[in-house]
Amino acid sequence: MKLEGERWRTLVSTVRLGRDEYRVVQPARPLRHAPLYEGYMGVETCVTKTSALDIAMAWAFAMRSPRTLVYLPLRQSDCECRSADGPALDMVLLHHSLGFRLSKWRDVRARLRGGRSHTVVCQGMPQERALPRWEQGVLRGEIAESTVFIVGDRSSFQAGGQAFRQLVEDCPRHMHEVPGTHCCAELTPKDRYWNWLHVVYCDEHRVSTRR
Repeated sequence: MKLEGERWRTLVSTVRLGRDEYRVVQPARPLRHAPLYEGYMGVETCVTKTSALDIAMAWAFAMRSPRTLVYLPLRQSDCECRSADGPALDMVLLHHSLGFRLSKWRDVRARLRGGRSHTVVCQGMPQERALPRWEQGVLRGEIAESTVFIVGDRSSFQAGGQAFRQLVEDCPRHMHEVPGTHCCAELTPKDRYWNWLHVVYCDEHRVSTRR
């Protein structure tokens, strides 16, 4: 499956807090089989082909949308092949140029009411050799309000997004050719809030047979 050209159904909301206004984009349907937890080694989740595509689409959209909060409500998601046991978390992707104060997220989330339907056509994840400039703080992770916030700019989202592109485009074939293969996307920031974002691909047949 190629990421470019895939369609992502979303809900677009505008939330006003005082004089400030925020645009929030989230999936039109809840993500199944993508539980996000803070575990011993960092923030982890396991995904199926469908939920991997949703997360990759959200990442590609966030890369090109500096004025938008991209919200993935994952706390109600579930998957029996998850390995982390910590508290469930949501995820928000945003550009640091937005200047969003994370302490406002609880109020923004509480004001989300449905939203306008919109379909995003993915423009792909351009190849880039450079690694995310974690040491310069361009792409960073922070946990607040039961949410993992990933904050960056276009170049750092583009570089980090290569792992998600490979997760969608390569992992299904690897899992088919070599059953039981560990296939994942892993991002490793250097900050004091979390060690890495570890997204493990889980075969959908395995999920269905364990229920």
